[in-house]
Amino acid sequence: MVQAIVVPTNIDKPVRLEQLDHADLDAYRRIVGGNLEAVELMEPRGAIYFNAEGKLEDLPVNPRLSTLLWAHNTDFRLEDVIVGPGLIVGPPDANGDDQDAPAELVELLFNTKRYLTQLKMDGHPGWFTGTQVLETWSDAYRLVVGLAIRWPAVTEVRVVPELPQELRDVWYKIGRSTPPLHDAVDPEFTPDSFTGCFSLRELRERFEHGSWALGTSFYYKDLCFICHVDGADEWLTIRHGVAFETISFMPIIEHGEFDSLIARLLAATKEQCLRLEY
Repeated sequence: MVQAIVVPTNIDKPVRLEQLDHADLDAYRRIVGGNLEAVELMEPRGAIYFNAEGKLEDLPVNPRLSTLLWAHNTDFRLEDVIVGPGLIVGPPDANGDDQDAPAELVELLFNTKRYLTQLKMDGHPGWFTGTQVLETWSDAYRLVVGLAIRWPAVTEVRVVPELPQELRDVWYKIGRSTPPLHDAVDPEFTPDSFTGCFSLRELRERFEHGSWALGTSFYYKDLCFICHVDGADEWLTIRHGVAFETISFMPIIEHGEFDSLIARLLAATKEQCLRLEY
């Protein structure tokens, strides 16, 4: 079975998750209302299925699905739109079968309360984060895609969850109570030191590249890592409001164990974290 994100044309109808048999193309066709056509999503990787004859049948534009396409595949931005209902699945597996819709997209559309927009500009490798906090993912996508249309220098856009203030406060308090971080001055360790990573790949790349200054901080979901030895791969690890271990990630990455470790950390209870049983 494949978990798909179904996006109706009518914006008054909510998006939904639906379990489909990847071999049952009739189930796909019932959702889109006809024969299938697919376009690729680039980041995160996936695909959108829609009605291949939708324009010939004069189906209405699907504004939410078109905006998602424009955000996640720049080749289609201002070039084409999706008409009629559609669905989103993950990339094909080794056998060519559809996989579940991207986990980060499911989390964003169904389990996130407040949203921020981010964009990359030509000649600048990092993400610029907008200051406006939005209450719906559709508003956030419309805003950031609109910016990309108006500003030709924009190369990539994305919508990300806002970091809850209570998590930021807890992480900062724990960090400030760790003696080495009192000496973090270049840059200073502040409540704004926490950089979000919104996929395992992005988090892994953060640890793989760079010489980390004391106080450098990354987070993925509700898991936080603070560098507490200047220039070293030594990361104070925080979850459930407790700092429970210092982890060196490069050996873990080199042994191909990074993704499984993060999965175990996210699945662990507070008691398991404190007992280092994960």
